[in-house]
Amino acid sequence: MNNFFSYERFSLLVKRQWTENYFILMMGVVVYASIVSVIYSINFDVESNYTLEKGKQTAMFILGLFAGGTLFTNYIFKDFGNNIQTMSFLMTPASHFEKLSVGLFYALIAFPITLFFVFGAVDYTFVALSGNQSNEILYKVILDTYQEYSFFVNIWVALQVFVLLGAIYFGKMSYIKTAFSGFLIVATFILFEYLLFKIIIGDDSQHNHNINLSIENRANLSPAFKFILDASKYALYYALAPFLAVVAYFKLKEKEV
Repeated sequence: MNNFFSYERFSLLVKRQWTENYFILMMGVVVYASIVSVIYSINFDVESNYTLEKGKQTAMFILGLFAGGTLFTNYIFKDFGNNIQTMSFLMTPASHFEKLSVGLFYALIAFPITLFFVFGAVDYTFVALSGNQSNEILYKVILDTYQEYSFFVNIWVALQVFVLLGAIYFGKMSYIKTAFSGFLIVATFILFEYLLFKIIIGDDSQHNHNINLSIENRANLSPAFKFILDASKYALYYALAPFLAVVAYFKLKEKEV
């Protein structure tokens, strides 16, 4: 039997994760559906024949996707917050790759499918009850605007993997520590982008006013800065998540019994 990956062991791990956590996970689904239902009820405008605003629909979905997704992903590797549970997790007869794959499966596949189903059911119900033909079911809005906002998907995937890595790395209070680390990384990146532009463009007086330009104008002003910016975006959207997953794998591998 393959010691690196076995579908049989992987499926057993998926079932075990569900068996041990289904009650908490189902409670989360009920709570989320209840919150969305309450928000929909509050935001119905009677004077406009219960018109639903696309912006509010999308905002509620995005909030659930990012906030709910990070909380859920951190919970997947909650065992590292307790020494006894950590030992039990590490002693499970499965490879590190299989254990990581289970976490990625729940974080990147099971969670968004469940979110789409729960939010879609609530959204469809309220749209149908409104009786207003101008209302649109959210999935139609998402499909229509996917090309414009597809970068959110890439960022969300990278964020999920980053939270998973934080849960493995920090152990106790991992969610707070991961969030703090994320803010520091973002702040450092913004500062680096500012200093890089300042170095490329120059620091003489005739260019000082350009420092306050938008990112788009900065890119147009300097071809070198535009190249670096485009390369950074490509790395963020497509390479960051796989890189973090590899780091998470080796960090998990370090945690031997």
